[in-house]
Amino acid sequence: MSAKSVKLENVTKQFTDDEGKVMTAVKEVSLHIEKGEFATLLGPSGCGKTTTLRMIAGFEELSNGAIMFGEDNVQNIPANKRDCTMVFQSYALFPHMSVYENICYGLKLKKLSKSEIEKRVTPIMDIMNLHVNKNRMPNQLSGGQQQRVALARALVMEPGVLLFDEPLSNLDAKLRITMRDEIRRIQKELGITAIYVTHDQSEAMSLSDRIVVMNEGRIEQVGPPMEIYQKPKTKFVSDFIGTANFLGGVVDKKDSDRLFVKTKQTTIEVLQKDADTFHEGQSVSVVVRPEAINLSKEGTESAKVLKSVFMGQIQEYELDFNGIQLYAVVADPGGKEVYYDGDSVNLTFSQRSLHVVPA
Repeated sequence: MSAKSVKLENVTKQFTDDEGKVMTAVKEVSLHIEKGEFATLLGPSGCGKTTTLRMIAGFEELSNGAIMFGEDNVQNIPANKRDCTMVFQSYALFPHMSVYENICYGLKLKKLSKSEIEKRVTPIMDIMNLHVNKNRMPNQLSGGQQQRVALARALVMEPGVLLFDEPLSNLDAKLRITMRDEIRRIQKELGITAIYVTHDQSEAMSLSDRIVVMNEGRIEQVGPPMEIYQKPKTKFVSDFIGTANFLGGVVDKKDSDRLFVKTKQTTIEVLQKDADTFHEGQSVSVVVRPEAINLSKEGTESAKVLKSVFMGQIQEYELDFNGIQLYAVVADPGGKEVYYDGDSVNLTFSQRSLHVVPA
C-alpha cells in the first residue's frame, strides 16, 4: 500500500434548501493530514465532519477550495477513480455473497486475475482473522465480524487514503472498544493514511494521532489528543472534550508564562505558555477538569459536598464552591478519605492541570 497525504485548502460546501435558502455546511476548512497519519474529525451532529469526509471521498462536490491527495488535485476525479476507499457505518455488505466474495468484489471490478486476487486477499484475511468465516454469508456473522469484512474489503483495494464514516456506531459498547483497537493496530501495521469521523470522544482519543475538532462547519482546533484535552483553545473545545468545570473571571495579572485570574470565588494562579496572548482585564474562563480538584481537610478553599457517589475506581463529588457547582473525581477512593453529602471540605486545584480560555 502506498499511503498518501491529504490536503484541504479553503474547502467550502453550500447547500440550497427547498425554499432556495443557501446553507453553508463547511466553511473555509484548511487541513493537512500527513502520509500514514490517523486523523479524526470530531464534533457534534451537524458540525460538518461527515460532509467534509464525503467531499474527500468524492461523494459531494466542493462549492469552493481544493483537495489534494499527495501532489494531485482530486477535485475533478470521480469517487470511483480516487485513490481512497470508505468503511461505512452500515457495513454495506452484499447479502447474496460470501465473506470471500464480498472482500474480492472491488478487485473483480478491476478485472484482476484470480491469482492476483488471491495474493491480495489472503494476507488481509490473515490480519483480520477471517479465514474461518471465508464461506459464510453476512447474515451468519455477528456485527463485529461484519465490520471486519467491510474493513478487509476496503483494505484489499490498497488505497492511498482510507476513510471511516462512524464505522462502530452500530456495535455494542464492549465490541466498539475491541474493534477500535483492531482498527488502530491494522492502521499502524500497514502504515495507511486514515481519516475517521465520529462524535464519540473516547474513540477519537484512543485512535488518533491528531484530532480535528469541528463546530458549525469550521475547525476549532487541531492537535494530538493530549493537547486537545489539556490545552483547549476555546470554551467549546474544553466543554466538548471530556468533562470540564468553568470558573469565569478576569485576568488580574500576568507574566510570560503565568496568569492570575480573579473569579467571584477566589484568585487562581495558572501556569500557561501562551499567557502573553491575554491582557489584563480580559474576561476569561478557567478550565478545571474534575481530576484537577483535590479534596482534603487542609485545602486553601472551602466547599460543601452536595453529592458523593462511589463508582468503584473513582469517587464522584458534586460540590458547592461559594455559589458555583463543581464536579470532582478522586481515583482509588479505597485508599483515601471519603466525604459524604453535607460534609464541609477544603480543596486545592492542581495548578499544572488548569487552563485559561477566552470567555
